[in-house]
This record gives sequence, C-alpha cells and structure tokens, in this order.
Amino acid sequence: MLSSEKIMVCVYHGPNGERLIRRGGRLAALYQCPLFVLHVQTEQENNQISQDKSERILHWKTISEECHATFMTKTRGNHKVSDVIVDTAEQIQITQLIIGHPGMTRWQEIWNGSIVNELLKKIGEIDIHIIAFQEGRDR
Repeated sequence: MLSSEKIMVCVYHGPNGERLIRRGGRLAALYQCPLFVLHVQTEQENNQISQDKSERILHWKTISEECHATFMTKTRGNHKVSDVIVDTAEQIQITQLIIGHPGMTRWQEIWNGSIVNELLKKIGEIDIHIIAFQEGRDR
C-alpha cells in the first residue's frame, strides 16, 4: 500500500549530498512514497558553475535516479534558501524533509542565523530530519 508521505531531501555543495539522498531513498522505499531532491543555488552559481560543482550535481542526479527520486534545482534569487525550501515543500505537499546539519560554529549561527532554526519557524506541519555528519566522514 502506498502511503500519503512525500519526502524531500535538500542538498548543497558539501560532501554529504550523496549520503542524504541515499538516506532519503531508504526512507522513501520504506514508506513506499515519492522522493524529491532539491538543490538551491544562487544566481551567480547558476551563471558561473565550476567544473567540480557541475560534476557533483550530475552525480546527485545519478544517485537520485537510482533512488527513483525527482531531482530539482532552483535558483534562490533574492530569497533566503529557507524560503525556497519551504515554498517548494508546500508546492509539492512534502510531509518529511531531510537536511544535513550545517556544521556552523555557534558564532556563525549568531552572526548569519541558522537555516535549521529558520526552517523550524516556517515549515509548519512537515517533519524535519536533520542528519548529523562526523568531520572527515562523507558516507
């Protein structure tokens, strides 16, 4: 029986995107539900993407296909990343969101704000899974 769940994984240019996508794939297989993978980029990244980032995005698309996920890239423009994530989640009626822990120091969180805190304030009824990573470990 298919569930009413819909899962979205958010990936960024760090080394942990594959692990997040695979984690989402396992969860989607368990729930027998759709999986979406979202990459949010800036306008500048859209226009001047490096070879390394381009290869990483291509790799994420391949892993997404293996996990039967729909891969999406959105450009944030003048919006915060958290706003793009929330808007996308609402548009496709996501019930569970998977993100990696940003690994910021406390001072960075105070100065720049925490995307986790922003999402918790804005996301509503969506469950958030925050995946912690050990430094130097990408799988």
